[in-house]
Amino acid sequence: MTRIGGIDAAVLRDELVAADFSGVVQLTGNETELPITIALGLADRAAGLPNRPETRFGMASISKLVTGMTVARLVDDGDLAWDARYVDLVSAAFRPAALDPAVTIHDLLTHTSGFGDYFDEDGEEPYEALWTRTPSTSIRGPRDMWSLLRDLPQVAPPGAVGVYNNGGFVLVGIALEELTGRSFPEIVRSAVFERLGMADSGFWALDAVVPDLAVGYLPPAEGAAAGSPEASWRTNVYAVPAMGGPDGGVQATVADLVRLLDGLTGRGSPGGGFLSPPVRAHLLARHAAEADAFFGFGCGVLHVGDGSSYRIGHTGEDPGASARAWTYPATGERVVVASNVTDGAGSITRRIDALLATS
Repeated sequence: MTRIGGIDAAVLRDELVAADFSGVVQLTGNETELPITIALGLADRAAGLPNRPETRFGMASISKLVTGMTVARLVDDGDLAWDARYVDLVSAAFRPAALDPAVTIHDLLTHTSGFGDYFDEDGEEPYEALWTRTPSTSIRGPRDMWSLLRDLPQVAPPGAVGVYNNGGFVLVGIALEELTGRSFPEIVRSAVFERLGMADSGFWALDAVVPDLAVGYLPPAEGAAAGSPEASWRTNVYAVPAMGGPDGGVQATVADLVRLLDGLTGRGSPGGGFLSPPVRAHLLARHAAEADAFFGFGCGVLHVGDGSSYRIGHTGEDPGASARAWTYPATGERVVVASNVTDGAGSITRRIDALLATS
């Protein structure tokens, strides 16, 4: 019987089935334990293709973790500095009019830039509504987001407060493209994916023909009028940008996200040599605090259980994509949950988290 951290594989599978989960869950323990990998639901509902451990999923805001680690690798290589000012890295064409010139890459990656955001995470408007005004099909790189960023206000001084900000990560992506002369996916591939052995990860357009890439789905909306589009299952092809970028939309397998987490913390090989100790320490340091959590560079660090232990990683929520990638340094478990259904990962991850905290 397979168990990791007190979690029994058969019991977990029963809970996933009961929750009508669609996606893949992987729990990874120490080197002597076999990972628990459970795949359920359909990657393509029209074709009846099942999700498999090898299925690639849209991971929404886990892109932010990828972006933070990309910058960290460039810092380690001597190609970029944490305190580089955004305005010094880009041409005049990509400098927002109201952006404080003092804003640095550090500020943008730690959600402390004080610059406005193109989407209000706490507002009432759903994310997909944004793409009825700006065609989602036109977004295939960070610079394609420029029209949503150029006129945003500076709402607080840099470094004054930490407020979750998607647009800040898009600006980082623009800065990296301007600095290197390469596309953001190319930068990430060479800086992170290739070094960590993440061969099944990338940024693919939703209209690309890609093997083993799950289709994202929006479930029928409660209270939707009979016969309306919202009353039926829909794909997310018009609800998210056509291609993911620095703030959201990376696509990966759960196994690749375990490799990403190991690169983040320095566990194992090749992850152990991914970053130098000083850069890793800076990446994971407390840069903007909340009640039970704080922001590192593109990652979150949250206390769990009674607060004596913590987890490191990121969450992801988009229409048709829901993911969690957490590593628990005190006990060594890595938990990755990827779902191709809106809000599909949240409740399952909370259940896993509770079991790990009490085991």
